[in-house]
Amino acid sequence: MMATTATQTSAASSSISSYLLYDDDSNVSTFQDNVTACDEILASLPGPPPLYSAPSKYAISAVLIVVPILTIFGNCVVILAVITHRKLRTITNAFVVSLAVADMCVALFVMPFSIYQQLNNKVWMLGSVLCKLSSSLDVMMCTVSIFHLSCLAIDRYLAICRPFLHERLTVRWIGFMLTFCWVTPIFISFIPIFNGWNHIGIEDIISCAFPVEAEACVFVVNIPFAIICSLIAFYIPVIFMGVCNAKIYMAAIKQAHQIRTLEAAGNHNHYSHCKRKSKFKQESKAAKTLGIIMGCFSVCWFPFFIMNVIDPIISYSTPYVPAQIALWLGYINSLMNPLLYYYFNRNFYYAFRRLLSCKVCKGVRDYEEDALNTTQMSE
Repeated sequence: MMATTATQTSAASSSISSYLLYDDDSNVSTFQDNVTACDEILASLPGPPPLYSAPSKYAISAVLIVVPILTIFGNCVVILAVITHRKLRTITNAFVVSLAVADMCVALFVMPFSIYQQLNNKVWMLGSVLCKLSSSLDVMMCTVSIFHLSCLAIDRYLAICRPFLHERLTVRWIGFMLTFCWVTPIFISFIPIFNGWNHIGIEDIISCAFPVEAEACVFVVNIPFAIICSLIAFYIPVIFMGVCNAKIYMAAIKQAHQIRTLEAAGNHNHYSHCKRKSKFKQESKAAKTLGIIMGCFSVCWFPFFIMNVIDPIISYSTPYVPAQIALWLGYINSLMNPLLYYYFNRNFYYAFRRLLSCKVCKGVRDYEEDALNTTQMSE
């Protein structure tokens, strides 16, 4: 992700003089001025990241590698559940499937690079192009995830607060929204990073703390880049989702009151009323699940984005270990979404059980499984 913390490979700071080439024919005063300038810059940076022993590196990497494996497995189950379970094949769940793909991309294309650096004690030997590519994918996938959550918030808002407008939400509109979720993040990831816009104004810090000879891959950003990208990728969407959830909550209370009023008036047997009540409960449960997912996302990524904005302001003095913990807490969010679907959405719960018990392989249809589950619950 947008790891502004300059501590990721500031091991170079402890031996920066070894990277400053000295030639007897060069100007000694210029050399000394460069050393002095770098010393002043490096003095404001925190100490280098810890150098782990071989057993420690392998142990940390073994623990971390479990996260992408479980993330890929869980999100594959989500995708298969939507494909194979009749009740989950809705237009709304197109966002869920696309979000699962984004989380799998985090596990496949982002986490492995971070594990590789942990295993190599932050030494990067894969080249500058792959370094920029990994940073770009990191920024992009997080932004893609939160844009999907924003679209899901819009969908739930329309379903509860504007049901007639929600019925007009066509496949074409869903396709447009999904395209927006995947294309827009490119403009705050690949384009600025490959053009070096995040380094404008901090070239001296980068050249002193992370020289080419240090073989480091660190995503350091300037203050404008940190603020703009954090606003687009996190703060504005989180505020937007909070407003949507607040409106959904107020609308749900109002509709629940209307339903109780109709029931008290003796209209509880009316077909349209029962249909409305059933649809309202279904939409409310879906909105509750989405609210939990959004809250989990915000909690997981909030520490990182706080550091992301503050770190360049305080001259990149965030310690290495807290920065890494905040970063991996955000990564773990990609693992948590399938668990949240399982525990808080009944349709996903039954679909997951059907898949994991291999009833799909045995030819058991989803509506047969639903009937069995309904019977068991009634008993």
